[in-house]
Amino acid sequence: MQKGLISLLILAAVPAAHATVLNRIVLRVNDQIATLMDYQQRKDDYLREVLRRESDPQERTRLISEAGEEVFSEMFRDLLLQSRADQLGIDITEAQIDESVGQVRQNFGIRTDEEFVAALGQSGLTLEQFRNQMRSNLRVQEVRGREVQGKVKVDEDDLRRYYRKNEEEFRLPEQIQVREVVVLDEGGDTPAYRLALAESIRREASNGKALADAVTALAKPGATSSVIDHGWVSKGDLDKTLEAAAWPLKVGEVSSPVAARGGLHLLQVAERRESRIPPFADVQAKIRAREQERVFRDEISKYMVELEKKALIVADPPQEAANFRQRLAAKETVESGLEGGSAAPVDPSAPPALTDAAAPAAAPEPVPPPPVE
Repeated sequence: MQKGLISLLILAAVPAAHATVLNRIVLRVNDQIATLMDYQQRKDDYLREVLRRESDPQERTRLISEAGEEVFSEMFRDLLLQSRADQLGIDITEAQIDESVGQVRQNFGIRTDEEFVAALGQSGLTLEQFRNQMRSNLRVQEVRGREVQGKVKVDEDDLRRYYRKNEEEFRLPEQIQVREVVVLDEGGDTPAYRLALAESIRREASNGKALADAVTALAKPGATSSVIDHGWVSKGDLDKTLEAAAWPLKVGEVSSPVAARGGLHLLQVAERRESRIPPFADVQAKIRAREQERVFRDEISKYMVELEKKALIVADPPQEAANFRQRLAAKETVESGLEGGSAAPVDPSAPPALTDAAAPAAAPEPVPPPPVE
């Protein structure tokens, strides 16, 4: 009897001991804390995203091997920002969360509540968990907006200097404006007739008649496609066979019939533009956006360093994440633009991810904030 009671007490103590381990605090930043369970949940989410997104085996192996340090360093940054949000008294309303959730649903083309709950389930999230994550993300965005965004200033003279120094970076390739008509295989006529029709259209268009008028005058309904305007194309934009036929043409000239998908293709070059460097006005917005992003990265890196200096921090990471501070230092160097590196797969301000299976194939993923204007 006594032996059975001891065994029962031992069994009862196992879950309690396990819970104690999982609830062990591994990170404290001021009043914000993270437990081992928080860390493991974040790591599970990270690994799931790596397996979903990364197709290259070597890169996948690298990301998995660095998961501990990556996740812990991101958790550290997140707690710094969440603590600062507390200090600033930032509160996110349910209406703000509703708006952000609606934007995520729109980005994924999810129309009904049932579809959304199912999509979240495929990502391992409940609706409540998703909304809580979104609340945290919005708090981070608000902190960045208040304390970093105002420092992002770009002078137009600097933009012009960058343009002059890097003009070749903006060079546009040679382009041609291409029109096309196809004498269709499915028209039901003999190959000889289709070839003769194509040659007749080519001859008329080469003699100055508009391609569409030549088609209307010579082809019966259903024998050809309508005239297709490809607009401005560069090398590599067209099928290789069609490109080889179109590129040597002079302006106004029509190619010989080219056998390709769907029938005999006739291509006409309406206009040609040589390779050129666009004026500053045409690329100013692009340069500005790039420079704003660079300045923002630099400012947020300095901001995070200052936050850390002022914070009470107690870190007791798992062994696999013991070198998280080296990861933080390397990330701050990359964000400051001092050396190359790949962006971190986890961003505390980015919307929680949904899986591709949860959304239509053509649906875009949410774009991580913050916008830089």
